[in-house]
Amino acid sequence: MDPMTSVLLPSAQSLVTAILTDGWTHVRDVLARRWSRQTGEAQADVERRLDTAHHQAAGIGDDEAVQRAYWAGYFAAVVAERPTLLDVVRELPDMPDLHNTNSGTVTNLIQARDVHGNISFGPQ
Repeated sequence: MDPMTSVLLPSAQSLVTAILTDGWTHVRDVLARRWSRQTGEAQADVERRLDTAHHQAAGIGDDEAVQRAYWAGYFAAVVAERPTLLDVVRELPDMPDLHNTNSGTVTNLIQARDVHGNISFGPQ
């Protein structure tokens, strides 16, 4: 896997997962804030750009693999146009404000990502 792909694919996966769990508005706000900070562009302009991309992504269907491919391509184009954004894209998988966080007393909590195979919970 080439270096750019090794950055883009995990970033696209994280973004799509965050969109599905946290909603577009939250994800857009976090990404736009970091993008704006990195490039000096107005955050409102970045939000509009991201909203346009999200609208286009929604137009191609809601299949998760298709969405990941779309966002990987989108990030590739963005980084080609604005190389300073590579760090923002690279950080997406590790951005704590893009992921659900549970705190407090939790008795039964199950969170998962990319679960495959036969999974059982509780006594057998």
